[in-house]
Amino acid sequence: DGVVYAPTRVKPLLAFQLSRPEGESPKQIFSFDHGPDVPTPVSDGKYFYSVNDQGILWALDPKTGAEVYGGQRLRASTYSSSPTLADGKLYITDEDGVTSVVKAGPQFELLSENTLEGYTLSTPAISDGQIFIRTDKFLYAIGKRVTPAVKK
Repeated sequence: DGVVYAPTRVKPLLAFQLSRPEGESPKQIFSFDHGPDVPTPVSDGKYFYSVNDQGILWALDPKTGAEVYGGQRLRASTYSSSPTLADGKLYITDEDGVTSVVKAGPQFELLSENTLEGYTLSTPAISDGQIFIRTDKFLYAIGKRVTPAVKK
């Protein structure tokens, strides 16, 4: 919807509306003091999710910055990877190789925590139904590959 979200190492995270009349500067629509240092936030257009380096997760309204839920603690660790949103779930991996799976939506719901061997800074990647996570020891491909139907 023409919104740019600008997280920086220096707080706050800012959101700007880019659609504007000719000659006008972008309009700041909200400021969020709990933005991340390293992980990049993610949005599905309905909710804006931000996890900080200590594993604290917030869900905001992406148009107003109003808190939907906030301050939800994931597993105690350091978080450098960015949350990935797929199939109605957030995948958030900490540096110890543990991926927390959180249900996307207006209420915080931790679905599972999955441990992989090794240290990781990488963000989970999704392709054809599989989740790929790289640690310092392995590249994991989780799930069965689903070949998309070819349209004729």
